[in-house]
Amino acid sequence: MRGILLALALLTAASVLPAQTPSADLHGFIYPIAGGCLPKGSNLMPNAARNYRKGIHEGVDFYHSDNCTKIDRGTPVMAAKAGTVIRADVGYVRPTAAQNAAALKDPTTDASIDMFRGRQVWIDHGGGIVTRYCHLDGVARDITKGLAVTAGQLIAYVGETGTPSSYTNPGHEYHLHFEVRVGDSYLGKGMTMAKERELYLGLFKKP
Repeated sequence: MRGILLALALLTAASVLPAQTPSADLHGFIYPIAGGCLPKGSNLMPNAARNYRKGIHEGVDFYHSDNCTKIDRGTPVMAAKAGTVIRADVGYVRPTAAQNAAALKDPTTDASIDMFRGRQVWIDHGGGIVTRYCHLDGVARDITKGLAVTAGQLIAYVGETGTPSSYTNPGHEYHLHFEVRVGDSYLGKGMTMAKERELYLGLFKKP
């Protein structure tokens, strides 16, 4: 009986722990857009509702409207921290409108979600931390899988690839979708907006 009560106590304690706990690996990042900042509104942050991608946003969107600097097609995208490139969509081929429409009919599959992210670069920072840079217009010269990059190094350019509106209203969705992956999840999952924002501010805080 005592063993059962102890197990229940441990289970209860685990259920109230935050979804993710900051670690030494989650500090020392720079904004992937020069002069950028976190958006003031919650709709461009992780956990915001979306009508596709399984109904939830898993990263930070850097738009011209709410990120402290001018962002447009071709704006340089920088590595947020030193690491190794594990994906670089150099030979990206834009899906057809029909393929995009088919993905929207079943938007929660892994293939559809990956299509909606468009052209991408992923960087492995070690410790289970990976950053993803999505909707890119292009990948910078010499950025290929396996390359070691430094913080602030040019890796790509802002675009709107993969966004559904790039088919219906092209030229109006230029932004960077930036994800911080922690293991199999995204940074901030399950957190309140206040705690999530605190975590991301700590991520980009200068030492």
